[in-house]
Amino acid sequence: MIRGLGIDAFAIPKAHTGERPNTVDIIADGTVSAVVNTIEGDRESLEDGFEIRRAAVDQRIPCFTSLDTARAAVESLIGGAANYNIKPLPEYRKQS
Repeated sequence: MIRGLGIDAFAIPKAHTGERPNTVDIIADGTVSAVVNTIEGDRESLEDGFEIRRAAVDQRIPCFTSLDTARAAVESLIGGAANYNIKPLPEYRKQS
């Protein structure tokens, strides 16, 4: 999905695999500028997910935990500043 939008993206081994560099290593060394981390539900995935999200927070990089949110972020970046429409919160409430 992300590659299809023209973003250079690649898969990285999760920490529990024992392979190096793994997701936490790559995040900690500043190689990535954003993380997409979805949950699968098994224990290893949940533990890895926590470590991945923690590393992203520590490095102050965006971490998306759902594909629809990641897609929306990528599409907004591709669209440029023209797609941003910032309003005070009360104005958004009026629209709903």
